[in-house]
Amino acid sequence: MSDKVSISPSKSRRQLRERKQRKLYSEEWALGDDDYEGARGFSVAEKLESARFAQSGMVREMKGSDLTVGFLQQYGFNIPLLFKEKTGLGLQVPSPNFRINDVRMCVGSRRVLDVMDVNTQKNVEMTMKEWEKYYEDPNKKKLLNVISLEFSHTKLENYVQSPNIVRQIDWVDVVWPKQLKESQVEGTNVLNEMMYPKVQKYCLMSVKNCYTDFHVDFGGTSVWYHILKGSKVFWLIPPTEKNLQLYKKWVLSGKQSDIFF
Repeated sequence: MSDKVSISPSKSRRQLRERKQRKLYSEEWALGDDDYEGARGFSVAEKLESARFAQSGMVREMKGSDLTVGFLQQYGFNIPLLFKEKTGLGLQVPSPNFRINDVRMCVGSRRVLDVMDVNTQKNVEMTMKEWEKYYEDPNKKKLLNVISLEFSHTKLENYVQSPNIVRQIDWVDVVWPKQLKESQVEGTNVLNEMMYPKVQKYCLMSVKNCYTDFHVDFGGTSVWYHILKGSKVFWLIPPTEKNLQLYKKWVLSGKQSDIFF
């Protein structure tokens, strides 16, 4: 399982989640042709207000103390679980007063981030210092979103502990050789320095009105989220064979920005 703490897909053969083109951030980064070409053909705000997507029964609401290995063995893990309180989960997260500046202090000002342009769903590289400056700027010209800051083996790791159940069933902790994980010293995700699947702790940082397109997490992994500040809306789709085929067709069409899956 990968852990996500939130503050606030070869051209000839498409992947199910295409790797977006990267470019470097600059102060003069203005609206270019690719921004117009990638502009969405639908309104996210309208989708949020649509009664069509306000279905009930999509999640199971539980108390933290009720989520045990025995529960999963008896009932399975076939639908998302919702916990309105973290009591009983064994979850540790920063206080609500934790700010972007604190994140920078923990991971380093020069840490390079993959930052998503919400309009085009393409990535740009920024340093943590540049991201903090953008985040705190009241006059933002673009909507940018950080969804892939993996912070294991940084100071930020000391503020976050995943729920008990995650640590009990996570394959990285249960199956991967313990000595390899313990030998990891690099805090970034440089592949040739990685001693284990370093995908357990993510910090997501989004500004108001950010949107991430539909996707299947890598390897079909399960994830947990804790919203530290602000709010986040999740659109959930049951992973039936029919829905997976529709998703595949949608991705291969190359028209994700025109069609709301």
